[in-house]
Amino acid sequence: MTAPLPSDIFQAGQLLNNTYEVEAVIGRGGTGEVYRARNAVTGRVVAIKALSRRFGANEDYLALMRREEAMRDISHDAVVRYSECFRTGDGHVALVMDYIEGPSLQQLLEGRRIGARELLVVAHRVAEGLGAAQRRGVVHRDLSPDNIILRDGDPERATIIDFGIAKDTAAGARTIVGNDFAGKYEYAAPEQLEGRADARSDLYALGATLLAAFRGEVPFAGATPGEIVRRKAEPLDTSGVPEPLGGLIGRLSAPRPEDRPQ
Repeated sequence: MTAPLPSDIFQAGQLLNNTYEVEAVIGRGGTGEVYRARNAVTGRVVAIKALSRRFGANEDYLALMRREEAMRDISHDAVVRYSECFRTGDGHVALVMDYIEGPSLQQLLEGRRIGARELLVVAHRVAEGLGAAQRRGVVHRDLSPDNIILRDGDPERATIIDFGIAKDTAAGARTIVGNDFAGKYEYAAPEQLEGRADARSDLYALGATLLAAFRGEVPFAGATPGEIVRRKAEPLDTSGVPEPLGGLIGRLSAPRPEDRPQ
């Protein structure tokens, strides 16, 4: 768990929406914080994502939060389950979802190399979750190692979180938020830089995520806007990645959307 700070949006023991008792803060980002809480009626442990007040009044961020809350209609074990969205009396917008115990791919890649076999399992599982979302017309647009959680550390139980809400502190990745784009430069598909995204954009991000997890480092996307655009037009460097993982990453992350799996 993360140590509490006086500046946190919520504090341990606080009761939210007359239902959820805050237990601990489990993550902080530039736009808000995530808490573990317990339903005081049923005892169910949940995660609650709260926007900082200055973002709670920003329509771009509220639109992203609404997109994520709409995921309630998607039922798949590889996709986090959402419950409700509410606004507190002091103006914070909060989203309630299942609490998933386990490390993120980001945490794993920072601590150890992840084997190719494990990553193939993760790829299959995440692709199934993305497919369930896309059949409902939902594109993630921000897939990256920090929002793929391995339940209890098991690759076969990889679960996708953060459908739509932007974060900007994970391993130096820079998140863009706007009317048409929410994503990290390092994992975003080339067409996202032009404000376009569809199901194939999530596949690109999955490929870039698998490469980062195998290499144990965040891919370098460029230091300037021009360099980012140039690099995105080139295939990812999969040298040294064993097959079939290397070939899979190459197909998923083809610079042109029409060259990726359909």
